[in-house]
Amino acid sequence: MTVVLSWPGKRAPQAASALRPTLLETFEPHRFEQSAAPCPSPLANTLYYGDNLPILMHLLDSGLAGQVRLIYADPPYDSGVTWTRKVRLRQPRRNGADPVLLEQAQYTDAWPEGAYLQFIYDRLPLLRSLLAEDGSLWLHCDHRRVHHLRCLLDEVFGAENYLNTITWRSQTARGAKVNAFYFPHSAHAILIYARHRATPTRWNPPRKRIVLTEAEAAAEFMRDERGFFRTSDPGTYAFASLKQLHAEGRLYAPYGGQVVIDEAAQRVYPSNGGNLGVKYYLTKLGNDRYQVERAVDNIWDDIPGLGTTPGEDLGYPTQKTAALLERILTTGSDPGDLVLDPFCGSGTTPAVAARLGRPWLACDANYGAIQTTIRRLYAQSTPFTLYTATPPPQFAAPEIDLSITRIDGASATIEVALHAVRAPTLPAGVDATDERMGQALVDSLAIDPNYDGKHFRATLVDAPHKKRATIVGRYVVTLPALPTTVAVRVMDITGGERIVTKKID
Repeated sequence: MTVVLSWPGKRAPQAASALRPTLLETFEPHRFEQSAAPCPSPLANTLYYGDNLPILMHLLDSGLAGQVRLIYADPPYDSGVTWTRKVRLRQPRRNGADPVLLEQAQYTDAWPEGAYLQFIYDRLPLLRSLLAEDGSLWLHCDHRRVHHLRCLLDEVFGAENYLNTITWRSQTARGAKVNAFYFPHSAHAILIYARHRATPTRWNPPRKRIVLTEAEAAAEFMRDERGFFRTSDPGTYAFASLKQLHAEGRLYAPYGGQVVIDEAAQRVYPSNGGNLGVKYYLTKLGNDRYQVERAVDNIWDDIPGLGTTPGEDLGYPTQKTAALLERILTTGSDPGDLVLDPFCGSGTTPAVAARLGRPWLACDANYGAIQTTIRRLYAQSTPFTLYTATPPPQFAAPEIDLSITRIDGASATIEVALHAVRAPTLPAGVDATDERMGQALVDSLAIDPNYDGKHFRATLVDAPHKKRATIVGRYVVTLPALPTTVAVRVMDITGGERIVTKKID
């Protein structure tokens, strides 16, 4: 039985008008190299800025109905919070100080009564239409709305297509949180639904690998001359298979007994009673370390959240870790399968999908999320195309002192050098007065050696992944042909952007 949820102002999902998004940027790091790979399909490896409702309609109108193998959706949670990011200088921590220059609002997660559920409800039919018959939706949420979202998914996808609910330990309670009333909230939920469960759904069961010390292995496993092992019931193994396992030393007889091979009765059994077991040995890694593989169930407590993986932290609120998306994508898709993230946030899904050989589509209505995703894709040299469904917001553009000069008169080679930067929205005391400070104020720098004045096509970028790393500041660029217009785009740590151009004859 499907329970139909009601809320104030509920209406049937309404079809959004499809739109024709505007091309803003292409990142092709090897565009002018002879060995450059062909450009990906315009419908893959694409980032969209804007409300995902008309963007999803655009994808359907572009022929992608039934083409997406996996959708990971991490929408707002109705938390009542305005999420902000802390703006800090890109410089090494000094004497433990890491001053916050300002905080910028990224998105508000507070909704009028009924508006949140309607927001999700409007988008679910479009996501379902995009999924392949053997595809799956992974909807990330928390304790606030998981029960409501389960009802919405049952209604739109069908209760028979519910697969499971993952409980992910996203953090460990610490500080004042340990005293939370009626226990701290330390877990998120991921609801998994199939497009059509009977197909069946694409599924690659994951395994987790655990490394144990010799003492830990001894406390948990049995041991013989070959090493530590666990046992499992032989189940439906045939007589010949059991004989082969015995020849390999992989049968276990309990109570100090022996394995008996009864050829006449075609039977294998332990001499002292009990149940025969098949041995599965731990892998010895050296240095008294052993590795064991275990099945993954729906309690994911082996993947840490961002609080315990600070090296991944890009400063974007609600960022998810790469290990979480790696497990989701490898479980529900294969290399070459198209994946979609309609609320991409910090860009974990496209970044991980690119590394795993999955073409991707991603969108977000927050331009700060788009900037963070672009910088992340720059940092790992992942080609992408950026479209916009709405004009980007106008941040205060940085004032920059930048030179573009020919290295010599005969060659088509230039040097780009950043000398100083001033971010108008920052306190005057942190404005750049030298190159080092200028670099600390820059989040990314991108160079298009053949700019057409509209479509920025970066081929060389400098976007440090670590929060405290700085750009190099000086670059040598070989131009494709002369004459050309070189464009250099600088994005400062507050999100301000400026493009400087120079014609080279």
